[in-house]
Amino acid sequence: MTGKETEAFFEGKMRRNMELREDTCTLSSNNTYRRQHTTYEVSDQDKGSTFLDLNFLIKDETSSLKGSLSDKKDVDFYNFSIPFMNFQRNCFGVEVYIDMPEGCDYDLTLYDEYGNQVGKAEWDGEGRKKLTVPNWDINTNQYCFKVENGNGEEISPDDYYKISFHVTENKEHEKTDAVREAYGNLHGAYSQKDENWREYLDQYNAVLKETEQNYIKELERLHQKQFDSLPEEKKYKGGRTVDELLQDMADGKDLNDAELEYVKIFANLKDMEKAQNKAELKNSFSDDFVKNLESMGISRDDIEGMQVRIGSNGDVSVDGIEDEGVREQVQKLIDEKYGDRMYQYYIGIADSVGDLSSNTYRYATDIQEVRRYLKGVTGEDISLENLYLTPDGKIGGLPDKAADLINKTKDNARVERMKDALVDIIGKIRISGDLGIPDFTSQFQFKDGAFSVADSGFAVDMGALDGRFTPKSSGNMYSDMYKYQFKKVL
Repeated sequence: MTGKETEAFFEGKMRRNMELREDTCTLSSNNTYRRQHTTYEVSDQDKGSTFLDLNFLIKDETSSLKGSLSDKKDVDFYNFSIPFMNFQRNCFGVEVYIDMPEGCDYDLTLYDEYGNQVGKAEWDGEGRKKLTVPNWDINTNQYCFKVENGNGEEISPDDYYKISFHVTENKEHEKTDAVREAYGNLHGAYSQKDENWREYLDQYNAVLKETEQNYIKELERLHQKQFDSLPEEKKYKGGRTVDELLQDMADGKDLNDAELEYVKIFANLKDMEKAQNKAELKNSFSDDFVKNLESMGISRDDIEGMQVRIGSNGDVSVDGIEDEGVREQVQKLIDEKYGDRMYQYYIGIADSVGDLSSNTYRYATDIQEVRRYLKGVTGEDISLENLYLTPDGKIGGLPDKAADLINKTKDNARVERMKDALVDIIGKIRISGDLGIPDFTSQFQFKDGAFSVADSGFAVDMGALDGRFTPKSSGNMYSDMYKYQFKKVL
């Protein structure tokens, strides 16, 4: 069990048939695929709440996650990892199920840690949809799935779906037997101080390289099968590449049904989400923003050329508008209504944020969430460098009001999220030393009647910072172990 599961067990909060709740209580919405470290609330009227990772559902098949789409265009993402060791993964398979409200048809799509689309749920004949997590290797264990409205029909936020997992026998274990055996031989030789252990390392690396090629072949085979199963009218027959179609999407052009299905099958998750974010910011968001201003007597031309900056503490500043009264109204509107949404677009579009590794991305975005939360609680900016962990696990260095809230509040999902983020931040500040904190400002420009992101980068050396968080190994069995050439996006 994880630490949270163990704590909940000894508090008597663990039981069968538990219902995890979709988390929408933080600055980061459930519409972004990189929310890897989210916990979900399980409420008990008598014993209070406990907060668990989604991976828990793989270990307890009686429980499930309950979520909803807020409207017909809403999208929910969930990250999880397979909680098995490598040799166990060779024996077991994992299935994901989605039960939907009556009359609804939701798409459940699975992506691996490299952003490849590796599964789409299909009807199982029992009124729900099912997909199987692929067993192409035993190295890849991070995944996310996306829930979206498949048929475009109107839905209600009270229409809840249910996600559950089921562990099965891996009937295709022979595909990964060689990796498991080669790793076992290497581990045995190294632990027994066999002077020839590097020969076993070479054998293991050779098997990994072969497995990587098989992974690519299986991926191509799956995508082709998905494409061939499409209705004829939805099979893309044009000559444009996936990258060209994504560029059209980013430019705000509407893709037809065949083009969209083609992109959904073959595009990398990171590239597709970035293109969709660009299109939404340019079109629907900008139009909604302008309509709101027009209701206040401010035209699109009045804000042409403006620049918007949103600091890590949430403070908004606007430049490029000559009329001071108009500028103040625009600034207030962003501060009160649009700031968080604009932040989401920034982290989904700006390469300086999007290209960060998982560890550093979490650190940088946690900084933003915590700064805004603490300022909202105390009304002042709090220096994160002065925070520390007390021997009893509390957060020290906070003003009294914030300290009471963070350290004494129980059964509150948002406070629980802030506690976890603060613990992680304090640890990373200690590791990063003199490199500094990865603050960034979300910047935008309004030009030709629409918003676009102006990437402001970071003031600290993010490469050096990432290096501090990456464990270094030298002269042992891990130091020269082959790494897949895929780039991780989760």
